[in-house]
Formats: sequence, structure tokens, C-alpha cells
Amino acid sequence: MDELARLLGHVDLFDGLDPSTLEALADQLEVEYVSAGSTIVEEGEAGDCLYIVDSGRLRVSKMVDGSEIVLRELSRADVVGEMALLDDRPRSATVRAVRDSRIYRLGASSFADLVTQRPSVLSQVARLLITRLTSVHTPPLGSGAPRTVAMCPAGPDGSRVGRTAHLLAAELELTGRVCHVDTDMVNDALGRGAAERTPEGPGWGDLVNWFHAIERSHDHVIYETEVDLTPWSWTCLRQADLVLVVGAADGDPSLGAVEAATDTLTGSARRELVLVHPPFQPRPRGTARWLDRRAVDGHHHLRDGSAADVARLARLVRGEAYGLVLGGGGPRGLAHLGVIRALEETGIPIDFVGGTSIGAMMGAAVAAGLSDAERLQRIVEPIASRGRLLDVTLPILSLASATKISRMLSSQAGFGSLQIEDLPRPFFCVSADLSSADEVVHETGDLWRAIRASLSIPGVFPPVYERGRLLVDGAVLNNLPVDLMRERVGSGTVIAVDLLPEMDKLESSPFEPELSGWRALGRRLRPSIGSSSVPTILDVMSRSNALAGVRAQRDVLATTRVDLYLRPPMFPLGSFDFKAALPLVDLAYHDTMSVLETHDWGRRAAETPSER
Repeated sequence: MDELARLLGHVDLFDGLDPSTLEALADQLEVEYVSAGSTIVEEGEAGDCLYIVDSGRLRVSKMVDGSEIVLRELSRADVVGEMALLDDRPRSATVRAVRDSRIYRLGASSFADLVTQRPSVLSQVARLLITRLTSVHTPPLGSGAPRTVAMCPAGPDGSRVGRTAHLLAAELELTGRVCHVDTDMVNDALGRGAAERTPEGPGWGDLVNWFHAIERSHDHVIYETEVDLTPWSWTCLRQADLVLVVGAADGDPSLGAVEAATDTLTGSARRELVLVHPPFQPRPRGTARWLDRRAVDGHHHLRDGSAADVARLARLVRGEAYGLVLGGGGPRGLAHLGVIRALEETGIPIDFVGGTSIGAMMGAAVAAGLSDAERLQRIVEPIASRGRLLDVTLPILSLASATKISRMLSSQAGFGSLQIEDLPRPFFCVSADLSSADEVVHETGDLWRAIRASLSIPGVFPPVYERGRLLVDGAVLNNLPVDLMRERVGSGTVIAVDLLPEMDKLESSPFEPELSGWRALGRRLRPSIGSSSVPTILDVMSRSNALAGVRAQRDVLATTRVDLYLRPPMFPLGSFDFKAALPLVDLAYHDTMSVLETHDWGRRAAETPSER
């Protein structure tokens, strides 16, 4: 009873009640064990009790215009259905268990009995209930890091699961308390056959209580399933905040029995694919054959024996992954390479990479695992040697044919043979669909074509045709996609590199509204008849594109948390003068190093969560 009273002391609805009242309240509670997928409260039914979560997780949802809208998720010490203590009006939402859970029920009649014995309880609870109802705070859905992880085989071969679970547990133990649970551990603790217990059979409550004790005493719990879909495998899946399906990258990609069962779960656990590659394989390959057969929320590559790859997976599990977002900016994009070099030298990990326009090109080089020297050789040198990267054509679809930029991306940069899903680090880039006005996020398919679409400035380069869509520069809709990165790293760290100026003034001398191209050319050839500082068509088109990007970017930054916002210094540049932009690499490097050293980001990236 003491433990139950302590639980009630952490429930905000009962905050302030004295210990003896909490003990009396605990006497009125009834324990219930509910399995994942069970409906606890149905929207519209009469309310006669509240529920307190002790272990597991519940989901609150509501039907709106025929669709189910998830409102929030509840974990330990959260309460739902509290209005039933004062009013028997119909329930306003549906509550389901998304994990095997232990909950406590407080009936309205039991609460009334308690109030009869202790009248002061009513005024205290009513006051706290009014405070809760008038509060505008809404807990963010799924914002916390996963604490329980189920690891199961991807495909019929389960040989990689145990070793990967062991390596992940060892890495997580560097920053917290971790328990790796398998059938042997359960049977040793609770007796032979305990791992095979089911919600309908005897002893289930004891098993849930054991899980509860393990999860309360550890920061992370890894549940390792069996190869076959046994009762234990089902239990592991129901306990999980995150499901990692693990397979040998060079093995059979057909759907395994355990991972197939995750499609029938009603829980909120994310499903991530982990592919283990041979230790000396230059880069991942063949990922598409795995993704084509299963619906997952993300995928990760591990080289067998690579401590760095396991550390990256552990940061994901801890909710401490680092996401780098690189914005568009034309030739200013060379500054990204200086920023990236500074981040790497400081020891700041880069786990996810995303970008738009020129940022997509630079981000792809990072995600592909190119070193700083390789990035300079494959990207900067070809750009500098080709100058403006413009091959002027008959201006029907665009001013340039994009032959130079396409050849540079597919051949010299080395992106032509790569698929996005095969990159060692997760990568995305953004383009805009002229047909639907939608933002398009590229996370699979040909890498060079995705980059080519992302930097296709309208009117300058032709759109990229893809399955009926006409794709242009993503900067039109989302120049700095920090919102997309936040979705991927959750509570982790988002680093954004913004190259767009606050709209520096576009210099121009006065000219008449009817200025023709011939007269503008005459001004340039004969300055004596007037100033030649009239913007070119490239300046006008690229700046028009930037205007939309700046407006959209302001809205995104206003609503999305960015942990490190970098704006390297710039100097005036022509819209496509990449050769003149070469000094930006070193300029951005030194500026970023100064920022990182000032705020000690190297130390912050290296320390454990408890040290922060």
C-alpha cells in the first residue's frame, strides 16, 4: 500500500493531499491488467470512474468527421476520466492500451464514500480539477524518447538479433541503467514457462508486475523476441515503445513471422529496420529489396563491428540523435562545407542529414560518408572549374538545359550510382511539385535525381519530371526544413545552417518601366549613356525564388525548436558565381569553430545526459 500511496503522490490531480488521505484513497483503488489493444473507455459511454496508469501506456483519441484523431498518450502517474468523479456525463474520448499495462480504477461511488469520511477531499480535488481543465497545456504526443525496445528478426534469419541487442545494450549502459530481457531471464526469475504466459492465462499479473519492476529500475529495457511468433514474442512487441527489426543485409529479405505480426498491433511503437552489413563492405547496397517488402518508419545501417554505427543507433534510442539541416543559397552553399568540417573536428556527431537546393547537394556528400578532402575534390573543384554551371539553351522551358549540373551530380560528385536508402546515414532532401503545390520529401530512389530536383530553380533549370509530377527547387516551399528534421530526431538535437540573408539590398540604378533587353545591354556596353547596375534576369529569377523561401522559412523557424542555429558570414555574390564563392569555405569554417568553442559544443556532445 505504501508504494501505491507514493504513486498517488505523483499524480497531479491529487497533489497536496496529506499522506493519510493518500493512504485512504489507495484503499479505494482496484487494480486492472489490460493487454495492448484493449479498449478501456469508449467515447460516448457513461462515465463512472477514473483510471490511473501505473505501468504501460494508454492512448486517448476522438472521432472527428469520421476519422480517429489521437489527442495524447498516457504513461505512469497520468490520469484519464477524472470528470466522472463529479459528473456522469458521456465520455468525451476513447482510451485504449497501446502496451500491456497495469492501471488502477477509482469508481465514482468509491470516491463518494471517501468524501463522506473526509469531506475536505472534495474541495481539494475539485480545485485541482478546475485548474487542470482551465490549463492550456497539452502534452506533446510522442515527444519522449523510447524506454522499452523490442528487437526481432527482419526476415527468416534471426542470427543477428541477439548480437545486435547485446551491442546496443552495452552502448546504452554507458549513459544509464539497461536491462536486456530474453526468455531465459524471465524463466530464471519467475519459473519455467513464465515467458510463455498470455493475458488470458494464469500468472499474467505476476509477469506484468515483474516487467513493471524491471522498467522502473532501469532507464532502458531491451526485449529480445524469439525467431518464431511465440507468446513471448507477442509479449515483447506489446511492451515496446520502439520496435527494431534486425536483419543481415545480404540475407533473405522476405518478411519474417514476428515482424509481420507488428502490422496487427494497435500500439504507437515506431518500427525501424536495422540492416547489419559485412565489416569491410565499402557502402550499403540492396536496401530497396528490404524496404519494398515491409512498412517501417525508418531504417539504419550497421557495419558489423563498427562501434560508431552502434553509438549512432544508441543515440536514436536515447532520443539524443543529431540532425543537420542545410539550407539553400546558391553559391553561398559552399559555406556548408566549412561548417561541416568544423562540426566534425569538434566531435559533434551527425546522425541524420537533410537539405534543400544547394544544401541537398552538400548534405548528400555528408550522408554518403565522404571525407572533407573528398567533398572538396568531388564538389568544389568541379563547380569552380565550370564556373556558373549554366548551359544556355533556347528559353522555352528554361534558360539553361541543366546538362552541366546533371553531369556534375551524376559523374564527378559520384552520386549517379547511389540510392538514397543505401546511404550510410539517413538523408532527405526537399523539392516542390508545380502540379500540386506540395512539398516533396525525397528519402528513397536515385540520389542525383533527387538533388537535381531540389536545386532546380524555376525558370533557370528545367523541372524534373517524376511520375507525373514537375519538381522544382524546394526552397520555394521549405528552404530550411528544420520541421522535417525535428520529426526524425524527436527530442534530439537539430543543427540548422541558414545561408539566406535577411534580404540584402539588390543594387540597381533607376530605369524606366519599359526597359528592353537591348537597351540594358547597351547600358552595359556603353556606360556613358547610363549606369550598368541593372539586375540580370538570373538575379531577378533567383531572388524571386528566395523571397518565397525567406517567408516560408520564418514561419517554420517560429514554430520549430532549433538547438544550434548557424549563420556563417557572407559577402556579395552573383547568383551563380561559384568561383567567387570559394573563400566562403574557410570563412564559414573559422566562424563556426568560434561559435562552437564559445558555447563548448564539443564537450556537450561528448558528455552523458546525467552530466548535462
